[in-house]
Amino acid sequence: MSAWKGTIIRVVVALCLVSVIVAVGLTITYRLSDNQKEDYYQVRMMQVETAAAAVDYEDVEALKGTSEDIGTPAYERLLAQLTRVKRSDPSIRFVYFMRPRNGELVFLVDAEESTSPDYSPPGEIYEEAKPEDFLVFEGKQPAVAKIEGPITDRWGTWISATAYVLDDKGKPIALLGTDVDVDRALGSFEETRRMGVIFNALAAALLVLASLQWIIWSHNNKKRKLLRQEMEESLVKLNVELQEANRLKMDFIQLASHELRSPVNAVSIAIQTAEKVLAPKLDDDEMLLLEVARSGSSRLVDLLNNLLDLTRLEAGDLAFKPKDMDARDLVNKTVRLYEPLASKKGLSLSAEMPEGELSAFVDPQLILRVLENLVGNAIKYTRSGGIVVSAGEDGDKLRFGVKDTGVGISEEFEDEVFEKFARYDYPGEHPPEKGSGMGLALCRGLVEAQGGRIWFETVEGKGSTFYFEIPRYYKPAD
Repeated sequence: MSAWKGTIIRVVVALCLVSVIVAVGLTITYRLSDNQKEDYYQVRMMQVETAAAAVDYEDVEALKGTSEDIGTPAYERLLAQLTRVKRSDPSIRFVYFMRPRNGELVFLVDAEESTSPDYSPPGEIYEEAKPEDFLVFEGKQPAVAKIEGPITDRWGTWISATAYVLDDKGKPIALLGTDVDVDRALGSFEETRRMGVIFNALAAALLVLASLQWIIWSHNNKKRKLLRQEMEESLVKLNVELQEANRLKMDFIQLASHELRSPVNAVSIAIQTAEKVLAPKLDDDEMLLLEVARSGSSRLVDLLNNLLDLTRLEAGDLAFKPKDMDARDLVNKTVRLYEPLASKKGLSLSAEMPEGELSAFVDPQLILRVLENLVGNAIKYTRSGGIVVSAGEDGDKLRFGVKDTGVGISEEFEDEVFEKFARYDYPGEHPPEKGSGMGLALCRGLVEAQGGRIWFETVEGKGSTFYFEIPRYYKPAD
């Protein structure tokens, strides 16, 4: 093979490698940004849906949709509710009620100050209304909360979240809308993408540089001695730059996770506060909405915890804190924690362990993290029957197991179970179970970091058993 043919092959290989690296990096960046955007939309929809459910429909029905409503008790109560919604989230610009009248949408109440040029008085027509905006009131679409945007009207360009106020017969009688300026709503997501693109550009540039040097070195075989010193210096510099690039990647993931954590914690605290303060005043439907909101915020917190733990694992920043303990306590604690969730789905959850103490010197928090992920997954994908959590010893190792009677794992997906972002939608799920695809990857990382291994046995349609074992007595790495 001539030198030029070899060089051409190397150029093609380098281009393919750069393309793959850039494609993978951009895919991860956009997926993270899209997940962040989706979570934001879910929070906005739950926010407006909760606000609409708290409205007294009789107050809405009492309004005429004219200036005569101003100052009436019903109008003032509704205005106070809109004002509370607006103050609860500084990012919200407009909050209002509208309803159809004579084929047009008119404003009923607007939380904007009456002196503001953006204020819409009762009876003002929303001239940008589209035919599809009336379908819910005509009974042609379900009255569910939704988020739309960007939407442009005379006031600007917005991300709009809307929900419907229902009467005692479940008929929609008014629309509650909340608008956030599109730049404010989507700015953080765009910033995440920009950071990802910058990182990928840096990684691609470094890879191109390395590939170019490799091609030149191979092609100029006669000049190898002369180029060797330059190559060594370049590789040292490249190694420093790659380490910096890797640090930037970790900082990027941690920054994105922390940026997500703040709004998630805010939502969780708001839900808990609302539950404590408003529980005696809410009916069953309203309490159900709070439960849905609490469940969603818990899932987001779990997602962030998994992401941060995976980042620490990949960075080699995982701290071990072993102590003497009875390993059976870890199983019992996990069972107690998840018994309410299993009971709610009509599932049994039990422990199976040998008699006597199961002493060990291990990090209990890392083992609990693995058990909680495995038991949570088992409950999620089990429709009937139950889950058994076991613990025992095998020589100098501890062995744990989580057995369920769930849907099992299909043969074609078995090789991907422990991969990051692996997500299998099991046939027959209506709707499909939600998950990030990071829980089992985190389990594998935590188990292997302790010198152990994790595996599973499954029969599709009948259930799965996940096992993991770790040294019974922790020994720090040399």
